Amino acid sequence: MTEYWVSQGNKWCDFCKIYISNNPLSIRTHELGQRHKDSVANRLDTMRKEGAAKEKEKKMAAKALQQIEAKANRSYQKDLASFRETQSSSGSSAQTSGHLAVDEHNQSKPTSLKPPSTSTSLNPMRTIKGAPSSIAVKKRKRVDEKPKVVSKEEAAALKAREAARKRMEEREKPMLGLYKSL
Repeated sequence: MTEYWVSQGNKWCDFCKIYISNNPLSIRTHELGQRHKDSVANRLDTMRKEGAAKEKEKKMAAKALQQIEAKANRSYQKDLASFRETQSSSGSSAQTSGHLAVDEHNQSKPTSLKPPSTSTSLNPMRTIKGAPSSIAVKKRKRVDEKPKVVSKEEAAALKAREAARKRMEEREKPMLGLYKSL
């Protein structure tokens, strides 16, 4: 058989950004050369600087996160203290387990303040004019359902929720126009 001459090809030196002949002698000669040594030293120095910069950035981010958490914690403690102060000063015996505390004397007094008028709709799902959207999901009321046994706390919570809903409707009535949302 006849043998054909095949080109040896080139090897890419990533440090120096050049091609060299792909044989052991050329590679060893290049790696022992001053240009290659300087390129490797520059690359290592750059890598060290980038690593130090990344480490410094991580420390700065961690420090900023700790400052944010500390500020949030202080704000939470301040809010908690003001909430406790409000609870103790009002004298109401409502628990802080999620029940809505309603003062009876606040409900009896009608407010004479007019709500600010807005030019844009408060509910983006509802248009200003026209029928309500068919996309909106509503709860179905069942007439023949048996009444549940309701505890005193639940009854008080339901009563407070209903009173709050009525106050909200009264407050937002001028914004609704002719249509009442059901």
